[in-house]
Amino acid sequence: MPWVSASEVKLYAQVKYSDFEGSFADEAAFDTFITGTVIPAVESHIEAYCDRDFDMDFPSGIPAAVKDIARRAAANILQYMVMNKMGPLIREDQFKLAIPEQEILTPGLRKLLDRWKYRQPHVKSTDYEVIDE
Repeated sequence: MPWVSASEVKLYAQVKYSDFEGSFADEAAFDTFITGTVIPAVESHIEAYCDRDFDMDFPSGIPAAVKDIARRAAANILQYMVMNKMGPLIREDQFKLAIPEQEILTPGLRKLLDRWKYRQPHVKSTDYEVIDE
């Protein structure tokens, strides 16, 4: 089951189906794309960054903070898609054109995820000698 819904992602991104003129047949196709492509990609990026399977580690439900980060990351994807539709170049200052970097997990989102990274449990060692007989 997806961690977040298409309507939540669209609300965070502040984009509408009409912003993608011609890319999707209708609103339902847009929602299917978000649910079937964008959200699974975001979940995969988050799990890879944190080196854990949140569905296995949190069987009672994904933590609210992780869901919030997933919504933000998915919104980033939709906003980048809108930017790409306008053209791949942005103007910096007066004369320099650049291609915008498209980070799904921005440094700010990665910082928020740091507390959710998997950490190996610490094993205490002792000075006791083990005697094998």
